[in-house]
Amino acid sequence: MRKGSQMISKQQLFGIKTLGKIEEFENDIQTLSASVDSAPLWRPGTALKKQCHEALRLIGELEKRFDRKLLVSIIGPCGAGKSTLLNAFAGVDDLSEAGHNRPTTRNLVVLCKDEIDANQLREQLGIKNVEIRSSHAASALENVLLIDTPDTDSTEQDKHIPIVHRTIELSDVLLCVFNAENPKRRDYVDFLAPYVRKFNGESLVCVANRCDRLDEQELREVIVPELVRYIRDAWEKPVDRVLCISARRHLHDPCWDDKAKPRHDFDQFKELREMVFGDFNRAGYVIDRRLENAKNLRDYVSDEIRAETETDREHLQEAGKRITETEKKAAKDALTALKSDDTRQLLGVNVLLYQKLAQRWLGPVGWLIAVWARILIFGTGIAAIFRFGNPISQITGIVSSLMHFKESQGAVEDVSKGERVDTAFRNYRFAIMRSWPDIGEFLVKGRFEQSVRKIEDALPNSEALNEELATLWNEALDGEIEGAAQRLSGLLMQFIFNVPAIGIMGYTGWITARAFFATNYLTSDFFLHAFLTIGIALFLSFFIFQGCVRLFGGTERITGKAFEQVKTRIEEFQPVSANPVGEQVKTVLGLGDTTSE
Repeated sequence: MRKGSQMISKQQLFGIKTLGKIEEFENDIQTLSASVDSAPLWRPGTALKKQCHEALRLIGELEKRFDRKLLVSIIGPCGAGKSTLLNAFAGVDDLSEAGHNRPTTRNLVVLCKDEIDANQLREQLGIKNVEIRSSHAASALENVLLIDTPDTDSTEQDKHIPIVHRTIELSDVLLCVFNAENPKRRDYVDFLAPYVRKFNGESLVCVANRCDRLDEQELREVIVPELVRYIRDAWEKPVDRVLCISARRHLHDPCWDDKAKPRHDFDQFKELREMVFGDFNRAGYVIDRRLENAKNLRDYVSDEIRAETETDREHLQEAGKRITETEKKAAKDALTALKSDDTRQLLGVNVLLYQKLAQRWLGPVGWLIAVWARILIFGTGIAAIFRFGNPISQITGIVSSLMHFKESQGAVEDVSKGERVDTAFRNYRFAIMRSWPDIGEFLVKGRFEQSVRKIEDALPNSEALNEELATLWNEALDGEIEGAAQRLSGLLMQFIFNVPAIGIMGYTGWITARAFFATNYLTSDFFLHAFLTIGIALFLSFFIFQGCVRLFGGTERITGKAFEQVKTRIEEFQPVSANPVGEQVKTVLGLGDTTSE
């Protein structure tokens, strides 16, 4: 790929792609950290958040040294032969001090091609703590820095262990050296356990040094297999193999003790050297390792979170199940307060139903429905307004009409705005209180804070619950009213109920028109009887229609069906409102499910 006169190499393109993958791992850890942070009542979350932040810090350092050489650190206890191994790699017997004095290695000894390559270590660990060495063999290390570290069991703990800790954090590959004569040292294995979880595959190499001192058959058949099992159990991760070497054999002057010469020629040093100077030193390998190490850090955090979650899963699943069941029952109790059969609510439902019918119906019956809808609002006081002869009765009628109007409007608002939600919330609270002590015990066993036993932590925000209860109820009630209005406003029904009145009106009109054109004018008695007949037919149709409304769209029927609809939604567990503790339980259980993918 060209840009101007510059050529971007495949390795550079691969590096860009790798940085994108590393950022993806960072995002995964940040997502896990945010999820853990959203469950503050879960006590293990505090330590897990720190691990997330530490992993993000280490990945950040990986990115900073992305274009720098691979750091291969030799780690081991005193007497394991770390310095001897570095000298064997370098081809110089005294490159790093070896011997019986303890501690042998007092500073980091870095084998590199150019001194400038070690500046990154000097900057981060201090110039006084880093010694630079070079040799003819080091000239082949184009992409690797080999580091000899102080003993993990150094007698100068305060000075040396922090350096070892920091070096491991900066390393891309660990060469863990065991003394084959005493390989299963618990202090050494325990020291490395927190670190090796962040290394995997080729980033973690186990070496058993001084193997020439042991019987070859016993070494192959007993010591090495047992060491592999021991490491695997202690570190809780697979270790495919342990390389058996004799580092001293590859010095120019091994200085063998006449009483302790090599007992056999089985030695995998050449394989180890080829790994370091061949595979590790390959151009582009450093990118592969840092990508792998970033992935290992992500996986390490995921495994830690999953392990903590699995510890509490049984108790938290039981707590979550009980919270769900309790919420269902509490929601039903709360909705019972909304489903009230008192006169005020029934009046409101009736008013809303006739208002919707008035919008749908046509013809003479539709006119009566519209008038009836207004009468329901203003009440019988309307009649008193038009009553002649008694002004006091007229004034009383006006007042009665206005009062009934306010009552009807209040009833409508009571239905549409859910004025009973305060009572509903009390019912909800009492239902939760009855079951919460047992739920709290399961939560505490699932390592939630002791404060979770308080009922206040279990209740959702009262305003949010009130609003959601009212919304659930109103949606169901509006739906049932709308459905009833649709069923009672079909074209066939409108035709049947309007036909009698329209037929008589048409017949009367036809007779009147025929008499008019024949100059045979009809008497007033005809029109009076015609008007009465039309009125009787119209009112009879309307009364029958009201019977149908009561039968197929009665207020009790509408509120009952609305209640059943909401109850069904709760049975399917569409939560009425997010329970703060229940949400945290779901979050913790979800962490285990997410990290196991």
